[in-house]
Amino acid sequence: MRIAPLLALLALAAPAHAQARTPRTGESMLVVANKQDATASLIDLRTGTTVATLPTGTGPHEAAVSHSGRWAVVSDYGDRTPGGSLTVIDLDARAVARKIDLAPHRRPHGVAFLPGDSVLAVTSETSQAVLLVNFASGAVTAVPTQQAGSHMLAVSPDGRTIYTANVGSGSVTMIDVAARQARSVPVAPRTEGIGLTPDGSHVWVGSNEQNTVTVLDARTLAVIDTMPAPGLPYRVNGGGRWMVVSNPMTSTVRVFDAATRAQVAEIAIPLDAARAVPGAEGSAGPVGGVVTADGARAYIALQGMNGVAEIDLARRAVVRVLPTGAGPDGIALAVRR
Repeated sequence: MRIAPLLALLALAAPAHAQARTPRTGESMLVVANKQDATASLIDLRTGTTVATLPTGTGPHEAAVSHSGRWAVVSDYGDRTPGGSLTVIDLDARAVARKIDLAPHRRPHGVAFLPGDSVLAVTSETSQAVLLVNFASGAVTAVPTQQAGSHMLAVSPDGRTIYTANVGSGSVTMIDVAARQARSVPVAPRTEGIGLTPDGSHVWVGSNEQNTVTVLDARTLAVIDTMPAPGLPYRVNGGGRWMVVSNPMTSTVRVFDAATRAQVAEIAIPLDAARAVPGAEGSAGPVGGVVTADGARAYIALQGMNGVAEIDLARRAVVRVLPTGAGPDGIALAVRR
């Protein structure tokens, strides 16, 4: 989904790759997929500087980081021609390490490392499946969802269950990883954003058509609650005690208490006219995001400003905007263990 008409592709001068380095424990870095540039920005959160801009496949949409903090993976979704690969990034070397070919599966989108970092879960829209990809060998096992538009995914804390939001079918699929079995339930039209509460007990899923967020029991997929989320609940992310919903059409981010499901804040992200991209149409375009494990910070990609907003969730305020490439969307946080 695009918030504004696509910009013309911008030519970036690729910076020299940094040499391999020994990271310090606790170092934090953002990995941002820039859809229009076909790049990934690596942003050092201590300094707020972009330490590398690396080439990806065409139309990178989502990003994931290994639990160790060493590796990042970007899904190469494609544009008019469907993509079918993953770009693997060595975060120590700050360089592209290799590609993983997913053929015959196309349109990879949502991506996450399972615990242990030996297996990746990736949605394939064309195959209507979740792909379980061996990170070392690239071998692929497909688990069919049999749902249209299997797009975003979320993984339970123990890695035993994967949940997908299926845009075309308006449904959520639950996959038992060990049994390779899937079960789907209808939820709401145009389900796209999906996230788990930090304890893994509930699945939150946004409806782009109804402008609502539905909460499901993670074990049974029974509906627990439905809350309004005007402005298109594009992405849902959890961390600490919070669930954070990006609303690009209203240029806001909503913060909910994960336990009570009460909305505790609606944070406006004004469009900075000096940084606005053509077609921003008054919105900063908050889209993909990530919340720190302690719930202290949220990082939200801003398509209308080619940046990432850092939000202090205690103060409920944007504290800085970090520059990215063109069309930032998927975003992941690397914390070196």
